[in-house]
Amino acid sequence: MSLNTTPSLRSGYLAKDVVNTDLRIEYAHLREELERLLTQPEKDFQRIDALVDQLELVQLAYKEQHGIKGNNPNE
Repeated sequence: MSLNTTPSLRSGYLAKDVVNTDLRIEYAHLREELERLLTQPEKDFQRIDALVDQLELVQLAYKEQHGIKGNNPNE
């Protein structure tokens, strides 16, 4: 199963259907899925890598939504 990680022109990071959801909920859902995959005896590294990439996109979209730039919270 492959994830479409092509950035949307609207948000710059996520597809339109994901941007319309609550990004905190989406991030939590992806984290739960990642934790589940990491506890499996046989690791699906392709899926794990895809989830990590998707988590990064959700985090960047959340930061964009809230006007956060970079990693410094004081910016």
